[in-house]
Amino acid sequence: MTVPKVLAVALLLAAAAAAQWVYLVSTGPYGYRMSTTGHKYLLWFPPHAVPMNLTLLNVTWTKPEAIWFVGKYPVRICKPNWCGYEPATIYVVQDGVHVRKDVRTASYHIVAGFVEWHIKNRFCAQGIAMVAPNKVIELSPTTQVWISDVYCLYGNKWFWLRLLPYVLKDELEVEGVELVNFTDTRVSVDIPSSYPRPRIPAAWYLDSATWKVFRIPDDIVAMEELQRLKTRVPKLEAELANKTAKLAQLNATIVPLSMTVAQLSSIIAQLNAALAEAREEAAQLAAENQRLKAQLEALNRTRVQLEAEAYAYRSQLEALRASVAAQLAQLTAENQALKAQIASMNETLAKLQPQIETWTRAAWIGAALGATAGAAATAIAFRRRR
Repeated sequence: MTVPKVLAVALLLAAAAAAQWVYLVSTGPYGYRMSTTGHKYLLWFPPHAVPMNLTLLNVTWTKPEAIWFVGKYPVRICKPNWCGYEPATIYVVQDGVHVRKDVRTASYHIVAGFVEWHIKNRFCAQGIAMVAPNKVIELSPTTQVWISDVYCLYGNKWFWLRLLPYVLKDELEVEGVELVNFTDTRVSVDIPSSYPRPRIPAAWYLDSATWKVFRIPDDIVAMEELQRLKTRVPKLEAELANKTAKLAQLNATIVPLSMTVAQLSSIIAQLNAALAEAREEAAQLAAENQRLKAQLEALNRTRVQLEAEAYAYRSQLEALRASVAAQLAQLTAENQALKAQIASMNETLAKLQPQIETWTRAAWIGAALGATAGAAATAIAFRRRR
């Protein structure tokens, strides 16, 4: 891509990407002395424009655009073993300016001569121009056509050729130029030609107070909003002065309070130390609380286990009590039966007591007789052995 294409694409895209009201450092070499102390906005060239000495070729209606110049500008050319810059012939055409259809008659040459005279002898008489290409057409590596916005040096100001239709109203027409309302009475706009006042063209301007280049967009709403905001500046400045005075009063009130603030700071430091101690104690208590909670949970588990075991034991005890009660009832019944049997036997024994006594005496007598007989028999036997 050639240098003009780079400038036409990269620089224009960079300018379009920037905010419309962000100031850009001016590259203009010319100054302007003001006779008043107020701000003045001078019509200027965009920061991405490139300098070029131009020679007017002609003003014609046989081509799409009306005003044609020729100049020289280095372009980058690459050959098989080399890349470098070479001077190229640049045909510069002012973008968007056309000859009016109703003047394309036999007298057109008179009209064209009239326009050429103004361009050569007034607006572009010094031959120094700033060219901002919008479209680049390559006819050959060293011959190009730039469809551009052309800014010619006009004294020590810059004149935008797209404004020619507003100067020569009956010969040319223009497209793409918007007019915006500008009613800020503190700032005047200086354009080196007549234009439809009180409106001004949307274009690039130089702030003579700050020497910054900026762009007034073709957005009337934005301009009106900007002017509305500017009218608020004095009110805001008054409010600021009022608040500054109140701030001074507050500062005077703050001075006596500084001692109180120092005392409060000391108290706060003490409270912070106490708070640190309380936090440390709270941490210890929290740890102890966790330990007790763990112990309580263990005791609860033990309690649940013991309650389960006690319930089991209670069930076994109830079963044992029922079994013992049954056995006790059985034994009681058996005891009662035995007692009845014993009573019956005692009664029988009482009845038999006399007879038993008789039998007992007889038994004792028989035993005595048997013992005596046995003793006699034993004595006889003993004697026989002898």
